[in-house]
Formats: sequence, C-alpha cells, structure tokens
Amino acid sequence: MSSSDHSFQMLEHPFPIETPISFKMFTVEGSFQEHAHDFYEIIYISEGKGTLFIHKDSLPFEEGDLFFIPIGMPHLLKAESSPSALPLQMMNCMFQTELLAPQYEPKNELDREFDAIAQFFRQSEAWLRYQDQGGELARIMYNMNFAVNSQSPGFHYKLYICLLDLLNTLYRLQQFSLLSRPDKWVDPVAFTIEYIQVHYRDPLKMEEFCQWLSISPRHLQRKFKETTGYTYTQMLQQIRIQKSCELLINTDRSIQHIADEVGIHDMKYFYRLFKTSCGLTPLHFRQHHARTK
Repeated sequence: MSSSDHSFQMLEHPFPIETPISFKMFTVEGSFQEHAHDFYEIIYISEGKGTLFIHKDSLPFEEGDLFFIPIGMPHLLKAESSPSALPLQMMNCMFQTELLAPQYEPKNELDREFDAIAQFFRQSEAWLRYQDQGGELARIMYNMNFAVNSQSPGFHYKLYICLLDLLNTLYRLQQFSLLSRPDKWVDPVAFTIEYIQVHYRDPLKMEEFCQWLSISPRHLQRKFKETTGYTYTQMLQQIRIQKSCELLINTDRSIQHIADEVGIHDMKYFYRLFKTSCGLTPLHFRQHHARTK
C-alpha cells in the first residue's frame, strides 16, 4: 500500500482566529483518511505503534518517532491492530506557511539564523523522520500540550516559542546527521578544537558532540582539560572572544551585531566575558586598536 495508489483529499484545518499555529493531542483508532494539506504538520508518537503511508513509502513507527510533513504531501496513518497493541496516541502541531516566510532583509544575526532554519523546512520536498533519543523532542511537545491545556494568558505565544525551539532542534539534528565523523585514529582533542573553530556560532552541545564522536563526555573532558587547560565550554568562549576581537578591529559593525555573529545573544554576558578575557570593554578595545593603527 502507498499513498500514491489512489486519489487523496486536501483537508482544511480550522486554525484559531489570527493564530497560525494549532496543536492537539489525541488517540487514534483504526486509520485516518488519506489526505494532504496546505500547511505544515509535525506528528509526534507519544504511545503505541503503527504505520505511516506517505508518498511511496511505508514507515513503521513507534513511541518517540516524529515526522515533519511538508505541504501537499499525501499521507495515511494507521494504528497497529493486534489485540495486545497499546492505544496509538499522538501529538499534532500544525502551522501555516507565513511562519516560515523568507526574511528578505535580515536585520541581525538572529534573523539570519532563523531564516536558515526556515529555508531548510520551506524548501523540503520530502518528509523528514526523527527518533527521540534523549527525550528532547518529548519535552517540547509536552510543553506545547501543557500550554494548550492551561489556556493561561499568553499561551499562543508559548506555542510559538515551543515551535521555534522544535524547529531549531530538528534543524540541528539534521545538520548533525550530515556531519562527517572523523576517522577513529584522529586525535579527539585536536578535532574538537577544529570543530569549535568552524562551528563556534552554533555548536553541538557537549553531550551531542560526544555521542557523534562515540566517546564518553567524561573521557573527552578529561583529555581536553589535560591537553589545553580549558574545558569544552571555556574553549568555545575563548574562540568566540577571539573572533569578536577580529571583528572589532577589522569591521565597523555594532557591538551587538558582533556578539550575535559569534553566537552570544545575551549582551550582559558578552560584555562580562569580553572584559574578563581582554581586560577592556569591547568599545575600549576597538578604540585602543584604532589609535594604534
């Protein structure tokens, strides 16, 4: 069976008034009608098993699986039918195309980073599948469910923040899967330093990085500290400050722009870190080097 074997129906969804995001959690009995829609859909399986028929693929799924379904892609979801099967429970997040609209004139690094994420999903013509390994996807989805159930003031905004968190997480996982794992004989400390120097704007978390390297975080931290005198986080901070210094000297970009560009979005933290590392504020550092040119 495939979703391309016969015609399908384009379904509409009643989004709340002036709200481009909708979320619901429900139990599935049997199967859904084959359908497609003109909005994006994210499906998270919170309990049970079944099969997702999508395009020409038949995908068995289980608890912890998450699917991103692009616009116009026909799909059919069917629960497992064995007598011992658990009820199929799923969470659905649906959102309209306007949330991923291109930023034609990004104002800062935050805009540019989000546009890169939005472009990835906007241009995706295929379904995407993720398996929740450490519970990070479940955390976001249950936060969305809590926001909807609480109906507290600002819950629509909470849904939006959770969606941004989810899209960013999925984007990072996708980039993570595209990285080339180093050969096993490569020095992990040297490789880690090289990785941070390239990806300092938005690096993997230490735990994710170690999972990718197939090395224990404790072992890498110990070797890294013994070799460099720094922890992973401290090295990241030093490289970000080094890049900041280069931008302060060689460009006329604003200090906030530079902080965003090196991956630090908390200005108080950036000023404190810079002063600790360089002994000067970013402004005084720029002025000092302008006089010495």
